[in-house]
Amino acid sequence: MDRRVNSTKRDKSGNIVALCNPTEAWSPRKLVDVVRDINSSKRSYYVKESDRRCYVRVVSGELQTTADRDSGNSLHKLPST
Repeated sequence: MDRRVNSTKRDKSGNIVALCNPTEAWSPRKLVDVVRDINSSKRSYYVKESDRRCYVRVVSGELQTTADRDSGNSLHKLPST
């Protein structure tokens, strides 16, 4: 099941600690749970940018999105809640 992410929660240092979509029951989802979901192929997460889905993946324990035309990581462009 794909989950659309449209905001993040960040700590005082600016690190992403949760992925969010306030209109969904699963939100906010803690970083450790997102990593577990992705690594187990239980769930997938994506950011919609320019009518294109940029999927979230785990790289060296950190979240990144598949590269789009404009940036390497769409998560950093999302607003923080």
